Amino acid sequence: FSNSFKPQIQELTSMNFARSNGNATIMPDGNIFINGGTSYNDLEFSVFTPEIYNPYTQTTQEMSNAYFRRNYHGSSLLLPDGRILTAGGDVWNAEIFYPPYLFTKNIDNQTVLAERPKIVSLKSNIIRGEKISIEVDGEVSKVSLISTGSSTHAQGSESKFRDIDFTSVSTSNIEIRLDTNPNNIQNGTYLLFVLNSSGTPSEGKIVFVN
Repeated sequence: FSNSFKPQIQELTSMNFARSNGNATIMPDGNIFINGGTSYNDLEFSVFTPEIYNPYTQTTQEMSNAYFRRNYHGSSLLLPDGRILTAGGDVWNAEIFYPPYLFTKNIDNQTVLAERPKIVSLKSNIIRGEKISIEVDGEVSKVSLISTGSSTHAQGSESKFRDIDFTSVSTSNIEIRLDTNPNNIQNGTYLLFVLNSSGTPSEGKIVFVN
């Protein structure tokens, strides 16, 4: 997107299920949670199996089934804590999906909640080109920026994701500097996450890029 007159477009490998009116939600690690939709008509061919699609490896992983169909008017929204809210789609209820990055195995091979890095402090207004200090607690190997959710009629409008380069200043501080090109990161409200080397994200902090 750095040159808006010559966007680079690449066709990727398909997901496992054909979906009309499915939702796609970008996650803190850059993978995409795809849920709901129908392969033919609402009542007979609803897709209950969500997928997590990795755009880097072009592979998809099927998740456990939803309890309700999520078709036209369905919504899917990334929450600041890394979970995903799914709702609507002609049923008056909601479900919350816990992505695999929130879990790990303990010494007894039991599934438990993973220890998460933490953003201790971060200014809420970020100016492009300005050095921004972030106080953190825990190991950090990745910083990501995702536009806050806007979803209706099974369409997430203006979904944006960027990996952000960072510099480790100390065990508790990192620094970032956003690209000055507004084509790469537009003005607006975003969720900023830090992730550890296991891919487990912190809770996101809402920031405004100005």
